[in-house]
Amino acid sequence: MLPAAPIARADGVALDPVPLARAAGTPPAAGSATAREDLAILLWLQQARTPELISGSWTLLERNPVSFSRALGVDMAKTTPVLNTALKAFLKPVDAMKDQLKDRYQRPRPFVTHAQIRPCLPLEKGASFPSGHSTWYRAASELLADLVPERRARLLAVGRHGGNSRVFCAVHYPSDVEAGQRLGAAAAAQLIQSPQWQAFKRSAELQAELDAVRRVPDAALPVLVH
Repeated sequence: MLPAAPIARADGVALDPVPLARAAGTPPAAGSATAREDLAILLWLQQARTPELISGSWTLLERNPVSFSRALGVDMAKTTPVLNTALKAFLKPVDAMKDQLKDRYQRPRPFVTHAQIRPCLPLEKGASFPSGHSTWYRAASELLADLVPERRARLLAVGRHGGNSRVFCAVHYPSDVEAGQRLGAAAAAQLIQSPQWQAFKRSAELQAELDAVRRVPDAALPVLVH
């Protein structure tokens, strides 16, 4: 059974919503140049899809810390259970902030507004701006990079792919994903400064898991193919 302590350590974490909303920005106005560019990119990508690329997008459908296993070079389900549990807990207020912005802007999904769009991931009913996957994956990658800075470039690459796959499969506009990336990065910066995160970062149980991650030599790290 996983220990309950990491979840408790995230209790009381509060994000400042004003700078986060500013970081996310606002969706482009209907008919604007940015909105037209959003659609043009989706239509171009729709013609460029391959079965292999579509399959890769499905691997990131679930927002799960183990998606970063390839960036760290370990099976996170087995090697970092404490980290996995804590990361989910720390990301809950980020999800809540993302939901507030979705409710505020109510931007329809691309496939709702444009009949020519053919998604290659399951359809979702929620609003489009900002992308929840992009927000989650960017925030998660920044938090992990704070713990394992020597793997930062690899972690951020997986974090970007978690959002970009949503554009590739046309369940989000590019501007939704860009907003999610900004929101996720800004939210992670606040979390990293929190006393709860700093205490978790120093904990012996986490450090034991990170030691196992750091023992993986660079030569053994898998190539990141998107």
